[in-house]
Amino acid sequence: MRKLIFFLVTLLGFATALQAQTPQTTFTEANELFRTKSYSAAAAKYQQLIDQGYRDKALYYNAGNAYYKANHIGAAVYNYEKALQLSPRDEATRHNLDMVNQQIPNNPEALPLLFFQQWWITFTQLFSANGWAVMSIVFSWLLVAAIIVFFFYPGRRAPAARIGMYAGAVLLVITLGMAALRYSEHLDTSSAIVMNAAVKAKAAPDAGAKDMFELQEGMKVAVLDHTQEYCKVQLVDGKTGWIACDNIKTL
Repeated sequence: MRKLIFFLVTLLGFATALQAQTPQTTFTEANELFRTKSYSAAAAKYQQLIDQGYRDKALYYNAGNAYYKANHIGAAVYNYEKALQLSPRDEATRHNLDMVNQQIPNNPEALPLLFFQQWWITFTQLFSANGWAVMSIVFSWLLVAAIIVFFFYPGRRAPAARIGMYAGAVLLVITLGMAALRYSEHLDTSSAIVMNAAVKAKAAPDAGAKDMFELQEGMKVAVLDHTQEYCKVQLVDGKTGWIACDNIKTL
């Protein structure tokens, strides 16, 4: 009888421990740590969830806030960028990212875009890859409905159904294309964030090469090429140089 009671108590304790370690509990604990201004501890809790494979806009956004308050600018920018990948139109994330970027010393500004380039970027970022995929499903059902009406209910509805078929087909192709584009951007590892301060960009992938310019923590770069140890990066203003790959974290 005592063994049975001991077993039940142990099982209950184990179940309680598992319950205490649920992702929602960890997220709540991190939020409470942030509220009490324990920013480094909060960031560690958020990072724990991210390392476990959880992907959520609120998780990345809160992690970015915690890292920023803990003065880890590179990690803050990285998490804000990840949040925007999942929710491109989130104004709070965009505002915080812009605010942090303005505080990075000598952070170059991107070359001005032509109006149609800006329009294209705005259009593609209306939704995430999942959002465009949902839109394509909606338009596929509308296309099917228009086809059914056109072929099985001829008469006055035929012209409207024909227009619906053409419009549905065009919109389906567009939304599928946007979903594929956004998904490819998500898989793209050519963008990265500088995670260390005062990183010297070299003229060649060699420690003894000439210094070209200096990168600051939090700067966003494009990775153009790499060797086993060095990555060739490009700033938004077009400058290129080689840095040790462990100084950056790909998005």
